[in-house]
Amino acid sequence: MNDVLVSVIIPIYNAEDHLEKSVESILNQEFKNFEIILINDGSTDRSKEICKKYKLKDNRVIYLETEHQGLTGALIKALEVARGKFIARQDADDFSHQQRLKKQLNWFQTKKGRVLCGSNCNIINEKGKLRKNWSIKYSHKNIVNRLNYTNCFVHSSVMFLREAAKRVGGYEISQKYSQDYDLWWKLTTQGEVGNLKDKMVTIRERFSSISIKNKNNQTEDFLKSATKFFKYRLENKKFNKFNKLNTQEFNELLRFFYNDKLEYKIKFKDLNLKQIILFISNPYMIFRKSIKLLRGSL
Repeated sequence: MNDVLVSVIIPIYNAEDHLEKSVESILNQEFKNFEIILINDGSTDRSKEICKKYKLKDNRVIYLETEHQGLTGALIKALEVARGKFIARQDADDFSHQQRLKKQLNWFQTKKGRVLCGSNCNIINEKGKLRKNWSIKYSHKNIVNRLNYTNCFVHSSVMFLREAAKRVGGYEISQKYSQDYDLWWKLTTQGEVGNLKDKMVTIRERFSSISIKNKNNQTEDFLKSATKFFKYRLENKKFNKFNKLNTQEFNELLRFFYNDKLEYKIKFKDLNLKQIILFISNPYMIFRKSIKLLRGSL
């Protein structure tokens, strides 16, 4: 246990329905040199009992318990005790393919300078049916371009180099909702990132429990971090088509893109010519807006 290669962090909050399947999917991995950090974020259901059962069952399981503080705080706490060279993430209601850790480690070992590896996934919707993940990109270049305006990593699928995350400050406590996106773009400044095309995890949609107010807060959190990323690219001359905008123009364009989730909205008539040109030159932005219009969200 002193030479643990991978620390798998599973934050838990009232997850009794799927927690056992989630933990078992890690314990049954083909790759065996890991520890599982189960961090119970003040659950009020049977999650604590289930966690303690696994702690007794397998000495690779570490159990932490905190008062309810939210996902970001729980992740920061777990990272403080993690010993692995690599950190793997999984949510308590998701589960991993048996070869997930093995294939992700192979991705890191194939080439030097790699710092973050996610994967494609299966998504179980609210009706219990599988649907595709439309946001996924695979190469470093395409991922960085997509991170300009959206997240393209599945949080439950990622594995990252602990030291690289430490260099950029890890999860940011001020990012209550977009702590994952915030860390991912920062890791792109440290080395190569990528996604496996294999569907290494199955995740559950969680949208039914998100209130309108929380959608606004989540999106505002994302916009705050995305604007930081834009500012970083400007300062470091990481040029792409979005660099034709200044910081305020970029924030306004993203606000228009996501105005179905925001209380303070930017309308199409509020955009200037540069913003309009960049919007219509981006197929993903047009596709998302079209879908929202068809569904009557705008």
